Amino acid sequence: MRQGTLWFSGIFLLVVIYFLSAPALAHVPVFGGGGKSPETAIHIEDPSKSRVLYGELVSGDLRYYSFNVEKGERIVLGLTIPVEDGNKGFIPSLILIGPGLTEEGKVPEKLKMPEGYGAKVLSYSLPESPVYEGFTPSAFYSLVKLDIKAPESGTYCVAVGAIQEAGSRKGEDTIDGASSRKGEDTIDEKSLQEREISREGNYGLILGYKETFTLKEWISIPLNQIKIYRWEGQGLFLIFTPLVLILAVGLLAIFLKRETVAGFSTACISGILAGLFFLGTGMSYIFQMMISLSKSSFSSEVVITFILIFVSVGIGVIAIALSLKDESYGTGSARKRLYFSVLGIAGLLFWAGLFIGPFLAFEAALLPWRHKG
Repeated sequence: MRQGTLWFSGIFLLVVIYFLSAPALAHVPVFGGGGKSPETAIHIEDPSKSRVLYGELVSGDLRYYSFNVEKGERIVLGLTIPVEDGNKGFIPSLILIGPGLTEEGKVPEKLKMPEGYGAKVLSYSLPESPVYEGFTPSAFYSLVKLDIKAPESGTYCVAVGAIQEAGSRKGEDTIDGASSRKGEDTIDEKSLQEREISREGNYGLILGYKETFTLKEWISIPLNQIKIYRWEGQGLFLIFTPLVLILAVGLLAIFLKRETVAGFSTACISGILAGLFFLGTGMSYIFQMMISLSKSSFSSEVVITFILIFVSVGIGVIAIALSLKDESYGTGSARKRLYFSVLGIAGLLFWAGLFIGPFLAFEAALLPWRHKG
């Protein structure tokens, strides 16, 4: 009983620390590419709310997003790309279009602008090291950040494009080198003009500065984590390997003890399976943290990942331990029902168990706990 109390006390303390830090560091992930013109741009209702808009570009693409702001309001933008895409030389362009903006940089010919608007073409190169992000966890290149005040009230557009000027980005030496190998010993005028990137890649457009989540956005993070791993270039087999291994070990143990398990109640089985899914999530966090740290430099956000690991593993161990306790533990099993309800809620709030774990925990809280026979 004392150990259980210590576990819950520790997890409660982590809950407080986690929810104090999460709003200041996390962005709401949004998937789906932008429109192909200012008229068909994806409109963002609240541009102050911090989001990451994930998309994909092929050579020559321009994707548009639009939002309304009042004069003097902040416009905060950023652009990220997966590590693998950046290492291959893919560096998309980021352009802010709006009223009152003075033109900066070379505006691509393919860029579509409403009459009377100006365009700010941001200039940047590939950073030396990727950035580690602790909530997913993941690693990516953070290419550029912009924080300005809107010069005029109106509708602004952000364009992300696979078009850039030759020689203005890191990684173009490879392209120029390929041309020289074909016999081009000099750089002619055409090579100094804008040209299309000869490869496709993924991007993440950061928009906004207020880190707020709805309950639906928060709980749906596990699904978005899988999408982010796919955005990075990981396959489904790699993503689910840690979870599958934990489930396989657990199911093997159940099979070897099948005579004993045959006497367990349905609630007990549900509790054990919930614990396995929670443990599997913890193992997945460890696995993804190792992958991300192998690509990036060390970051203090590793602490956030460790909290997620500790909570996932902790509630997994508690779920299995409670399931294996004698059925007389707690008057009328009321204590177990309460504990499993808390574990299910913790699983949802800390993104443990891929929804299946919390569902099984709630099932264990509702079903009768008497052993068969």
